[in-house]
Amino acid sequence: HSRAVCWGALLINLLGFDQNKVNHDVGKMFKQEQTQQVYEQLPEPKLVWKHFLQIVETPNGSGQMGPIQQHIRNLVSELNAQGKNLEIEEDPTGNIMIRKPASPGFEDRPWICLQGHMDMVCEAVPGLEFDFETQPLLPRIVDDDKLMATGTSLGADNGIGAALAIAILEDPNIQTGPVEVLLTVDEETSMVGAQNLQPGFLRSKKLINLDSEEDWRICIGCAGGFDTITSLPIEREAAGAGHTLVTLEFAGLQGGHSGAEIECHRGNGIKLMGRLLTQAIRDKFAARLADLTGGSKMNVIPYNCRAQVAVPDGEVAAFEADVQATFAVIQAEHKTAEKDLVLKPATKAPCDPTLSVATAAATQRCLDLIMVTPHGVLRMSPDVAGLVQTSTNLAKVAMEGDKIVTRNLSRSSSNTELPFVSDQLCSLARLVGAECSEMRDSYPGWNPNPSSELLAVARAAFIEVMGKEPEIYAIHAGLECGMFQSTYPDLDCISIGPYMIEVHSPKETLFFKGVPKVYEMLCKLLREIH
Repeated sequence: HSRAVCWGALLINLLGFDQNKVNHDVGKMFKQEQTQQVYEQLPEPKLVWKHFLQIVETPNGSGQMGPIQQHIRNLVSELNAQGKNLEIEEDPTGNIMIRKPASPGFEDRPWICLQGHMDMVCEAVPGLEFDFETQPLLPRIVDDDKLMATGTSLGADNGIGAALAIAILEDPNIQTGPVEVLLTVDEETSMVGAQNLQPGFLRSKKLINLDSEEDWRICIGCAGGFDTITSLPIEREAAGAGHTLVTLEFAGLQGGHSGAEIECHRGNGIKLMGRLLTQAIRDKFAARLADLTGGSKMNVIPYNCRAQVAVPDGEVAAFEADVQATFAVIQAEHKTAEKDLVLKPATKAPCDPTLSVATAAATQRCLDLIMVTPHGVLRMSPDVAGLVQTSTNLAKVAMEGDKIVTRNLSRSSSNTELPFVSDQLCSLARLVGAECSEMRDSYPGWNPNPSSELLAVARAAFIEVMGKEPEIYAIHAGLECGMFQSTYPDLDCISIGPYMIEVHSPKETLFFKGVPKVYEMLCKLLREIH
């Protein structure tokens, strides 16, 4: 769950979001009246928006696949009751495959797979109490061309991709050979659905991934990645008498996708808090860490970090002044990329003398770990201008009993550089006396194939529908195509999708006026595949 209180809830109420108001009288299509109103304002093809908004109203956070899987099962049953003759199959991991027979006259065409994932990254604005496991998201239209949720991430990554594929299954006007729609589980966390796809589950030799976010481009490659957990033992002691517990917390950091937006040089709340406390504590004050927590999801640049520090009563004023001076420097350095960055007013309370805090030496080691752990772009591609080749995201930190634990998500379009980054992180861990996991939840990159037959057909369809040449590119984010090709080495893949920004955040925005052209291109592409 994502839970908080106070001003965020007020903000959402001002936007018109009554979390308890769920309209069960909006026919059978939507749960909320506002969703119906949004649907009526969106352009054709309405089939796409029907399916997308139903996904928006269905809980589908990573690791909580039950509701969306049941929604898909029910949908296939409804379509078959209308004579669609769809076949549905599930594998042991929870991936769902839906197969549609060929249109009349297209029976000799080969199978083609449309693929998306069922899960989303659940993020809410600070201060909003929202239960992603039970509550429907509330969509809204902004500035006449943007579709957003109210106070939360929208789930257009990858709900709109799934909706495009499902619309193809229902569309009575589509002409295509046999189509299979593959919807995978937990792409946003472990890619376990793609990782466990078994031989024989996929009939197609060509696959169109619908998880891209720029409608003027066709993606033909992506980065691989892995997680790392570093655990540093720390000594604790009682705070003792005569201390004040000072709480420091940032607000206003943008966060964002740790692959697609790692090159934007946005502030990492964990790294900034490490710098702030290092500057304030080292050789100045006898302050000790009571708690340090930051980050939310592995694939999100941390936009939050909270520290609790036990400060001697006589040093509190000077400690606060030093913190403010250091923050002013940080704020000035980030004025372009993080114009809304603020340090919340410090909260102070008498410290319980029995409160467990890190010793002074352990406090310093904790901060040293944060300071030296890499974050951001590690190498740009020497072959593709402007492409990040290798990066790492210091995604989470937490003090857990007698240890402090950090978690990194590293990515690279070079499969040989991934173990090198792992070795670097493990070497760092040994230097500071920590334990480091090997490459966890690793997934391979997707190597570009500019000579792809599918790409040639897609490029022609793009030119006819969009009236211009597409950009052909590879992305630093992770897509599932590399894993699919591990099981199906001859699988020909491309990735397309409508334009969206700020995914994995409450600012997630889908530019809905471009969706009809993407659907038109997809329909034409399916017609032309032989």
